[in-house]
Amino acid sequence: MSILAKGSSRPVKSSKVRLYGSRFDPYSAGIRYVMREKGLDYEDVYINTHDKPEWYEDINPTGEIPCLEYGDEIVAETLVIYDYLEEKFPEIKTQQTEAYKRSRDKLFIARCARFLTPKITGCVANPQENIQDVVKALSKVNEILGKRGTDYFGGSSPNYADYYLWGWLELLPVFKAVHNLTLDLDQQEYSHYFSWVFRMDKNAYVEKDRTERIVNFKIRVDFFKTMAAGKPDLTIGLEH
Repeated sequence: MSILAKGSSRPVKSSKVRLYGSRFDPYSAGIRYVMREKGLDYEDVYINTHDKPEWYEDINPTGEIPCLEYGDEIVAETLVIYDYLEEKFPEIKTQQTEAYKRSRDKLFIARCARFLTPKITGCVANPQENIQDVVKALSKVNEILGKRGTDYFGGSSPNYADYYLWGWLELLPVFKAVHNLTLDLDQQEYSHYFSWVFRMDKNAYVEKDRTERIVNFKIRVDFFKTMAAGKPDLTIGLEH
């Protein structure tokens, strides 16, 4: 497992779906979970986003991850990638087939991207300024799950909305440990949220992803400590 940086060679073309991303990036994680759900034989290419290879601009001119490559087709932007995967590989659905439910999930993700994920990102460097906004957003997540009356946002099984959100929310215990944060949510008041967290944490595709990427709780904590110190070590856990 290598992490490509400035001076590294561009990987040769592949017949597989290729995801340019990062071991610790929540956007990349959600896409990996969806591809695993779909049973795709894909490959990861890890990019050092702090010292990007020169050729990566040819893949994505913005330099951002994640980015998907399949043959001569290159797709950027997380939500666009989800839609591409759903249309390109429709055999196993990860989005709702009914128009209203599908639009409801898209709106939910858009609101998470506006009110929740930026606050989780903010917890890396400024946890005290952001944690209460995270708690407020989690209250809405709990409320929406309760109103839907299902185990997952996808219904009886997780869909791309669950995987997108889990890529972010699985980081909260990590930030709590890194910064000694207080994140005391009442188990009864947030019962829908906690039930969902328990199910997602035990999801087979999530567990397999952790194993293959060599990323567990301790490794994540160690990595985000280096992030908080301004010296991210993307190789943590790969020493042996």
